[in-house]
Amino acid sequence: MSGFPSDGLPGEGYGPETSRRYRARLVVEGGLARLIDETGTVLAEGPARHAARIAGGPSRAVLQGGWVFETRDHDALEAALGPARGDWLRRAETWHPRLAAVVAGCLIGVWLIWRYGLDLLVAAAIALTPPTLVAAIDRGNLAAIDRVLAKETALPEVQQAEIAALASAAPPPPHGPYRLMLRDMPMIGPNAFALPGGTVVLTDQFAQTFPDPDVIAAVLGHEIAHVSARHGLRQLYRSLSVYVLVALIAGDVGPVLENVLLEGNLLLSLAYSRAHEHEADALGIEIAARAGFDPAALIRFFEELDRITGAQGPAWRSTHPLSADRARAVRDLLGQGG
Repeated sequence: MSGFPSDGLPGEGYGPETSRRYRARLVVEGGLARLIDETGTVLAEGPARHAARIAGGPSRAVLQGGWVFETRDHDALEAALGPARGDWLRRAETWHPRLAAVVAGCLIGVWLIWRYGLDLLVAAAIALTPPTLVAAIDRGNLAAIDRVLAKETALPEVQQAEIAALASAAPPPPHGPYRLMLRDMPMIGPNAFALPGGTVVLTDQFAQTFPDPDVIAAVLGHEIAHVSARHGLRQLYRSLSVYVLVALIAGDVGPVLENVLLEGNLLLSLAYSRAHEHEADALGIEIAARAGFDPAALIRFFEELDRITGAQGPAWRSTHPLSADRARAVRDLLGQGG
């Protein structure tokens, strides 16, 4: 016999297809095992294999005829019958300095996915997004805005028509026709924003605070540029990257993603990156110029915005570049730098 005393390894035995338990001992000699109960009766005899080593539980051996033997003396059973099948997983879970390298590798892998793989995932998600879904995002957000924050515009019809004409100079829409919507939104104040599907909203308060048609055209051109470059959808998918990854792996994320996309609670709080804002400024002045407006009005808007809001703090504190920096960049684009 090998690995434990000649009177056998103590433990418990279970008959085939029964949960009845016997106090028993296992004796291994010459490659054969005998399972003997406490009265000395041989319950099973023949070849045996070390079937499992359960973390925090017993080790298990299976004998001929379906008898099972369990013991807490893991090392003795392993010495007699060899390691259990699948024991490599338990060994891998045991603390070892190599685990630190594994954890570090996992963290590096996550960072690489976030830094480089996420952009590829977002691009693939945008390519696979059907126009009907983007239209639904716009409808859901606009409905939420109208239900909670907005009233019908009170701007004169002449001014409304002038604003609506700007869409004719916009680049081809990526998901559907542009829709320039005017809303009276006292709680929001002077503002303009774009939804991913092509809906651009301008508040009455903005038109009243900045009545210059050139300024309105330049700002709307900027928002249209966000739509044309798919900035809204890119930012939405980046913010929902966890849900997107889960959806790719599991195929379903339940009602959470649908509620976020269609109810508008998240989209309105998203901030574009600094790179997106600079890109939208550059394309926005082109749109305004093609529509016959003065693109330099965007500079005047930023200067007035800086005067109204005061010091904005360092640029790294916000996803939006400072108004002064954006005005300087537009001057450079228009050849007015210096």
